[in-house]
Amino acid sequence: MGKPSAVAYDMRHHRAVVSTLLVVFLAIATPSRAKTDAYFCASKGYLAYEAREGTAPGVVGHVLRVLRFEPKRGIYFAGEVTLPELFSVYHLICSEDNIEISGWRNVVTKYVIEIDKSGKIKLLSSTEYPGQRWSDAAKDGPAPANLGIFGRVAPLPLESLDPEHEYQLLRNVSGGQTKEGLEFHTKSELVQLNPKGTVLQRVVLYESREVASHD
Repeated sequence: MGKPSAVAYDMRHHRAVVSTLLVVFLAIATPSRAKTDAYFCASKGYLAYEAREGTAPGVVGHVLRVLRFEPKRGIYFAGEVTLPELFSVYHLICSEDNIEISGWRNVVTKYVIEIDKSGKIKLLSSTEYPGQRWSDAAKDGPAPANLGIFGRVAPLPLESLDPEHEYQLLRNVSGGQTKEGLEFHTKSELVQLNPKGTVLQRVVLYESREVASHD
């Protein structure tokens, strides 16, 4: 067998460089606390996530959106609560009948959203903590998970009352070389699967494209 041609070597070298740059970009681009959107939490039968206009289909402004998943209905939109535009999330906790979301909007603020037995949601309370510093509030507990995570992660199984289907959160990023630089596509979806693992329903929760320029 002859030596590989210069063209073949260049192609392999180019792919290796792109792959290396992709790994480096993913390593340094992991979202930091309170500087990105798309935080989420989940409890049995529903998922709540923070969304802004431009990163999630059908979203206007800044909201906390809730999707439910259950027998017969599958995945469906349950409602949303409007959040302040300049609200940085520190904590997001889902429980059986309410959601707590806290963060900073000139003062530390916590919202409690109720989920009633019919699945409808409504803002129950909004409490300000003027004596608390934002830096202390941010450290008070773990940061919530993020839909806009960089890197490939395993599907996240979600609890439900549906015995015939499985529900998963899929988060992934892909990348490639373009004329503008390295382009990265991040996408998160909530999916319903049958017992054979076939996706029957999917809802896009978050999607973004970023370009790391050559400069």
